[in-house]
Amino acid sequence: MLMFEFPGAAIILSKTSPSLRTAKAKVFLYSLPVMDYMRSPELILEPDNHPGNCWPFPGSQGHVFIKLSMPVVLRAVTMAHVSGTAFHGESISGAPKDFSVYGFKEEHKEQGTFLGQFTFLVALNPSQTFQLK
Repeated sequence: MLMFEFPGAAIILSKTSPSLRTAKAKVFLYSLPVMDYMRSPELILEPDNHPGNCWPFPGSQGHVFIKLSMPVVLRAVTMAHVSGTAFHGESISGAPKDFSVYGFKEEHKEQGTFLGQFTFLVALNPSQTFQLK
């Protein structure tokens, strides 16, 4: 998943799904493994969708909260994933598929305004834009 970087955008980690922990990758300090390596959800704010530069989370469902530095009127969202031709076909099976977008005026609110529900079909086009309600 990709959101083109917006000045002042930040991930609200306390409301975002946890990152996938894997014992296969470790962070080392003085040649000693000190912790499992995890990819940060902040990656989705970067305009780089090269193979392997993704934010994995455990399971088949997750959520991310993005706080913007100022109020905006959102008209569309773009979802992008590396194409199957750029990486082995297996990589696109992990691409997001069904997703919903909500808008929140205040960070502490429990329920936001529904802005749309969409299906991302990465096999059709690795970058797709969806118009919001």
